Amino acid sequence: MSRHPEVEAILQAWYELETGDPSEKAAHLNRFHTLLDQAIAKSDTRGVSRAELKELLADPYREYKRSKRKEERARISRLR
Repeated sequence: MSRHPEVEAILQAWYELETGDPSEKAAHLNRFHTLLDQAIAKSDTRGVSRAELKELLADPYREYKRSKRKEERARISRLR
């Protein structure tokens, strides 16, 4: 699925935050927040928060997460 590269990076960072190694959670959270902040700064809208942007991306994120899990299951199946 093709998306805007910045949106794709945010979705990937969000996924890594949720699924990554707990010892790297702080780094993943920092990257996720940085990408959200950059997207907010780049937009022409004023007063948008990280939480609001995250809420706007919730549906695309669910779809992204579903596709990543499907890819992982396919990769595991090929290994068997």
